[in-house]
Amino acid sequence: MYKNYGEADEERLNPVRGGGEFSVTATVRDIEFDGAKGKTKGLQVIDDMNAALNVTIMDTSVDKLALALPYCTLEGDGDTTPYTLTGKTSNIGAIQDSSYLKNITMFARTVKGEYRKITLYEAMAENGLTFAAAPKGEGEIALEISAHWTATDDTKDLFKIETVASIS
Repeated sequence: MYKNYGEADEERLNPVRGGGEFSVTATVRDIEFDGAKGKTKGLQVIDDMNAALNVTIMDTSVDKLALALPYCTLEGDGDTTPYTLTGKTSNIGAIQDSSYLKNITMFARTVKGEYRKITLYEAMAENGLTFAAAPKGEGEIALEISAHWTATDDTKDLFKIETVASIS
């Protein structure tokens, strides 16, 4: 699993537990007409389509916690200044463009040994954060990251699935 794969700020998200799950849903609407006997070829439309990746990461560093709370304020550089993640009054309201990842990319190996590269564009987690600390338990962050359409550019893709030679 990669954040902003192929970009200058690409980052691998490791380790993960339980692999990842990709889902696409669409709302199909049947156009009603007199005499219809049920679903009719040519008289259905897609009203909306959504795509998401679900993954559980085991890195509980503050910058990874920020993936689950992209609308909060992440400060620091992680090197000379430790990261801090804060929920502020200024975070309420319209979600800033900077809260969206350019992409989130998952690689999967098929039973045949082929590789699939699944990329979601304008990706952001919306499910919030639940984090439990338990003795002899690894910290886990469940991320449900959704792709988003771009309102100002209707030519951009929501997601892409492709066959690749290897994970690279």
